[in-house]
Amino acid sequence: MADDVSNICLSAIEAGWKPEEVVAALVELADNMMLELITNRNTERDILQYLRR
Repeated sequence: MADDVSNICLSAIEAGWKPEEVVAALVELADNMMLELITNRNTERDILQYLRR
């Protein structure tokens, strides 16, 4: 997986992105993915609690 991420980063830099922009985009992507996981987990929990009533 590290090789894939490195290749994406290098491709972005070759396309004109600054390294700092690439890293910031990866951090934002990871943050959004984590928020999605947390939200989905909470939604599933809430649905199960509702159905158990």
